[in-house]
Amino acid sequence: MIKIQLTGRKYDIDAELQKYVSKKLGHLDKYLPRSHKAIGMNVEIFRDPSGREDNRYKVKAVLEVPGPDIVAETATINPHSAVDIVEQKLRLQIKKYKDKHAPGRVRSKELWQLLRRK
Repeated sequence: MIKIQLTGRKYDIDAELQKYVSKKLGHLDKYLPRSHKAIGMNVEIFRDPSGREDNRYKVKAVLEVPGPDIVAETATINPHSAVDIVEQKLRLQIKKYKDKHAPGRVRSKELWQLLRRK
C-alpha cells in the first residue's frame, strides 16, 4: 500500500473522503513493476469557488517512483468523482511506465517493428 499524503486547499477534508482516497489510490502500487517500488503519493484537493460550476473541485495526484514522477489531475463538480478520474489516469500512466521500465520484457511496439522488418 502506498503512503499517501493528503492535503486540502480551501477545502476541509473529512474522514470519509480520506478513506475513499486511500481505498482508490492506495493500491495502485500493485500495477508497478516489482523492481520499481512506489516511494509515496501526494494528493491535493483544491476547491475553486471562482471556477465554472462543473469544475469546482480540482484533484492533483503525484505518484513518486524511481525516475520521473507520475502526475495526474482533473477538475469536476464532485471531489469523489475527481478521485475516480485521477485513478483511471494514473492507471494508464502506470501501464506506460511499466512497459518502459519492466526488465526483461519486449515492448509490444518494438515487437511489432521487429515483425514488420522480416
